[in-house]
Amino acid sequence: MLEHDVEAHLLDRCRQMGFLCMKFTSPGRAGVPDRVVVTPMGTVFIETKRPGGRLSRLQEEIIEKMRRAGAEVHVVDTVAGVDELVEHLATR
Repeated sequence: MLEHDVEAHLLDRCRQMGFLCMKFTSPGRAGVPDRVVVTPMGTVFIETKRPGGRLSRLQEEIIEKMRRAGAEVHVVDTVAGVDELVEHLATR
């Protein structure tokens, strides 16, 4: 399974739940999460990885900065992880 597969599953599950799942890029700033997901209860950022994939040092630093600033950021690397996260987002 590739990162693309995990990200595609996230997109499918968000659509099923009625969440807005957008590709996230920040021109001039590398290391930002792949997706921003808008739900009725709030907005979260999600970094997808292939199973067992690791964050780069830059990604770790950016995610930590975002969290310190108050952003909710999740990292998922499996289809099951995506399902668990989407269920969490739907029930909070």
